[in-house]
Amino acid sequence: MNIKYKNLVLITLSSLALVSCNVLSDNKSARIETSIKNVKISSSLRSYNNCIEDGKSFDTLAVTKREEADSLYNKSAKILADCDYLIKDNPYMVNENERMRNSALSIQNYIKAGNLVKASLNFKDFQNTFNKDLIYNDGSSFIENIQSLLNHNDTNISDKFALINNSRVIRSELKRINYWSKK
Repeated sequence: MNIKYKNLVLITLSSLALVSCNVLSDNKSARIETSIKNVKISSSLRSYNNCIEDGKSFDTLAVTKREEADSLYNKSAKILADCDYLIKDNPYMVNENERMRNSALSIQNYIKAGNLVKASLNFKDFQNTFNKDLIYNDGSSFIENIQSLLNHNDTNISDKFALINNSRVIRSELKRINYWSKK
C-alpha cells in the first residue's frame, strides 16, 4: 500500500472514531438534560403539594379559630391561588380535578374572608382555565353556587332561585338576603 492510501484510511478511521465519540457524547448529553428536566418537574410537583398542604392547613385552622377566621381564610385562599403558579408551565403534572378542587377552595375561602373582588377574579380565571364544572356531594353546581353568591345583588337572580343548581344552604341564604333587603 502506498502512503497516500494509508493516510486516507487512517484519516477516515480517525474521523469515524471522533464522530462516534461525538454521537455518544450527544446521547449522554441528552440523557443528562432529560434527567435535569425530570428533577425540576419532581421538585415543582413537591413544591406544589407542599403549597396545597399549607393552604389547606390554614383552611382547617380558620374553621377552629372564630376570631381570626377572616384573615386565616384569606391567607389560605392566597396560598392556594398561588400554588397553581408553581406548575403553570407543566399543569399536566397534577390531575385536573384536583387542580379544580384546589382552585375552588381558594375561591370559596376568598368569599368566606369577604374578599369578593379576589373571589371574582379567581372565579373568572377558573372558568377560563377549566372547561367543566365541579359538582358537590349534594348534586349542586360549584359554578352556579359561586355565580349566585357573587351576583346576589342582581335583581334578576331572585327570580331564578328554583332554576339554578345551588345547594339548599346557599338558596335559603340568598332568599333570606333577598327578603330582608326589600324591607
